[in-house]
Amino acid sequence: MRRIPRSLDCIESLHDDLNHSDSAGIPSARTASLPPQSRIRRVLLTLRDTLQTGFNSFGLCRLYPHRPSFEPDQLIPSLLLARTSPTAAIHETDPSPSSNVFAPPYPFANMTIYRLLSWMNSGSSRLSESKVSDLVKDVLLAEDFDRKDLENFSVRRSLRELDKDESGSRVTFPDDWIQTSVTIKIPTKSKEDGPQPFTIPGFHYRPLVEVIRAAFADVQAGAFHLLPFQRLWKDSLDGHQERIYDELYTSDAWLNAQDSIQRIPKEPGCSLERVIAGLMFFSDATHLANFGTAKAWPLYLYFGNLTKYARSSPLSGACHLVGFLPSLPDSIKDVFSGLSRISKTGMASLHAHCRRELFHSCWEILLDEDFI
Repeated sequence: MRRIPRSLDCIESLHDDLNHSDSAGIPSARTASLPPQSRIRRVLLTLRDTLQTGFNSFGLCRLYPHRPSFEPDQLIPSLLLARTSPTAAIHETDPSPSSNVFAPPYPFANMTIYRLLSWMNSGSSRLSESKVSDLVKDVLLAEDFDRKDLENFSVRRSLRELDKDESGSRVTFPDDWIQTSVTIKIPTKSKEDGPQPFTIPGFHYRPLVEVIRAAFADVQAGAFHLLPFQRLWKDSLDGHQERIYDELYTSDAWLNAQDSIQRIPKEPGCSLERVIAGLMFFSDATHLANFGTAKAWPLYLYFGNLTKYARSSPLSGACHLVGFLPSLPDSIKDVFSGLSRISKTGMASLHAHCRRELFHSCWEILLDEDFI
């Protein structure tokens, strides 16, 4: 048996390193016979498979804590990273304006086209050319279009008939959607009765686990960054480096979370890569049309694994609809009026409290056991 190097003779043993016997408080004969100087301090060695890419022409590089399984930016087209507007060609025209004023339908072929384009260019907001083309193809030239049906037509009356569907029976949702009711507690000043329950129907939502599965099964998941990294910038003049924070997956919070999940014991028989899905929720009540009273409170979900250049594009399809949060019905005012000793100011505060309770109750349903 080789002797311990002299540089390690002065190291004292830790209490965790001592080999105690099965009897509580009684050291074994082997442990008692060993001097403290013969024990070596326990050393934890952490190996990191780091990878740093080369600096590009802008002086940027990536520093991965572990070697990534693939490079998602190779799948992003250059059109999403740099879009150039076409240069308009400048044509020289005759500077002298014509003094002749022509009657309609000039400069168009007939009065139908003249009235259509005049309607397009009128009003506070102009319609796009594609919208007018769709109006002609999908409405005016449709086989079942009959101008006689527009006699005595009223936009306001038609919108009111559409808004009368309070029960939502005309609206159909896909199979993966769930409809349920939300129950909140209305506080009262009575100590004997306690809070009064109130049920709000019409909460339509998709389970968050199903939304995540659908997103990672989509073709767009090929552009997800599954492994975070540090983005570094190197000055070409003096060579000093600085940290760049430009994406969610380049933040310290994401790097620390990625390191934490790697320390979790693996599932038996599972060899899949453990990654983070960055969930970015957005919600805001909105009106469904420029006219009418119909409104909705949608809840959207974005994934921070996708670069912001693709995620912020309106036509990227990166927004996932999670559900429609219900609103407090008008019938809750009857419950408020039945409560005693509540002033008008207290009524407004109670209404705001119930709205918060409804919002939090919806989140309690969304954050189910499968997701947690």
